Amino acid sequence: MMNSFDIVLPRLLITRFSPHADRLSVLLQSMGIFSIAQPLLKVEKTDEFDLADAVLNKGYDHIVAVSMHAVDYTDKALFKIWPISNYIAVGRATQRELERAVKQSVDSPQKQFNSEGLLDLEQLQNISQKHILILRGMGGREFLADSLRARGAIVDYYQPYQRVAVDNVGTNLIKNCLQKQVNGVIITSIGLLNQLVCITEDVDMDWLKSLTIYTASKRITEYAKVLGWYKVITLAGISDESIISYFKAIVNSQSSYIINERT
Repeated sequence: MMNSFDIVLPRLLITRFSPHADRLSVLLQSMGIFSIAQPLLKVEKTDEFDLADAVLNKGYDHIVAVSMHAVDYTDKALFKIWPISNYIAVGRATQRELERAVKQSVDSPQKQFNSEGLLDLEQLQNISQKHILILRGMGGREFLADSLRARGAIVDYYQPYQRVAVDNVGTNLIKNCLQKQVNGVIITSIGLLNQLVCITEDVDMDWLKSLTIYTASKRITEYAKVLGWYKVITLAGISDESIISYFKAIVNSQSSYIINERT
C-alpha cells in the first residue's frame, strides 16, 4: 500500500531571470516547497538600444512586445516617450508593463501567452501590407515574424537587449543541487535550458536528465524531449500565478493524502 512518504514534493532549481527567480523562490518556500533561485542568464543592452527613436517613430500600424525586458529597455531608450500605435503584448505581465509605459490600452492573448496566441488575435489576421514592429531580445526565434510576413505584413525588429551567461555559475551550482536533493527545474526559455546543459559536466549529465523539467510552453517541452529528458511537464504559463497554482495543487494533494491516511 502507498504511504505518505511515496508522495515526494518537488525540490526545485529556478533558473529564470533576476529578480523573478528570487521572488518565485520566496513564494514556493512559503508553501513548503524547497527551491534554489539561480538565474543562468542576465540581460544587457545592445548597440540597437540607442536607435529607439529612429526605429519606433516610423508610423508602425502595430508594435508587438514579446517580453517585459523588451518593454523595460525600450521605455528607457525612448525616455518614456512612446509613439502612437496599436500595441500588443504576448502575456498579462508584459501587457501590464506596456500599458504603464505607453499610457493606453494594450491587447494581449486571453489564454495562450506565446507566439501562437499572438497569431490568433483578431488584430493580426488581415494585415497585408501592414507595418509591424516586434520588440524583443537579440536573437529571438523567427516564428512570429515569419508567420506575420506569410500573412503579407512588413515586419521589423527593435532589439534593445541581449541575453548573456551569468558569470561563475556551474560546478558549484550543480554540486549544491545534488547535496540539496533537487529533483526538478523550472525552465522558461530554450536559452535557459541550453545554458543549464552547457554548465553541467559530463559526469553529472545522467543526474541532470533524471530531473523533472517544468516548462513554460509546449515548444520548450518538445525541445527538452529532443535533448533526452523524459520527465517533462508543461505549465499553464510563465507568470508567478500560473507556476504557484500548479505547485500549490501538489502540496494540497499531499496534505489531503496524509490526512486520509491518518483517518
